[in-house]
Amino acid sequence: MTRVSPKKVANRSKETQALTKKVTASKESALAFLVKAGIYTKKGKLTANYR
Repeated sequence: MTRVSPKKVANRSKETQALTKKVTASKESALAFLVKAGIYTKKGKLTANYR
């Protein structure tokens, strides 16, 4: 197993928090993220893999 430095972990944590804040800023941005991830369709329905 490879060890990750605490500095890298802290940096990744900040990046994740920033992305979460951006994605959850509005309903539209959340849906856009979920569409890009393949979880929802553009019409707001779950894709086949998540039904």
